[in-house]
Amino acid sequence: MHVVLDPPDFIARLAAPVPPPRRHLTRYHGVLAPHSSLRALITPASRGEGGDSTERGGTKQGAQRPELPRHVALRWAQRLKRVFGIEIEGCTRCGARLKIVTSIEDPGVIARILAHRDRASGRAQPQRALHAARAPPGQPAV
Repeated sequence: MHVVLDPPDFIARLAAPVPPPRRHLTRYHGVLAPHSSLRALITPASRGEGGDSTERGGTKQGAQRPELPRHVALRWAQRLKRVFGIEIEGCTRCGARLKIVTSIEDPGVIARILAHRDRASGRAQPQRALHAARAPPGQPAV
């Protein structure tokens, strides 16, 4: 089966599935919609249109709940746990809560730490020789 299209029709069919610019690619409808009155009943943070005056059961509270900020950012450790299921906030030996002191981002320091760890465990990893970076095409090498 073949479909023969004029060039403008072909371009229109190609452009139809392209999302509009600066719009969210995921849109929620129904109870997950941002302004749904039932959203506060099903979201973990109880945020939504009905979240200020109702509990999870939908009844009025006697005491006023503390105001939650509109956006609560997750720490990167929480994001790792949520997305990949990696638990790095608890000690694997005793289960105590760990505190992140620093983040090492220098590749040279990371290589030295890993090499020391491999030497201490008795595993010698062969070091690969790194080649010098090449100059872009059309430029002389330095």
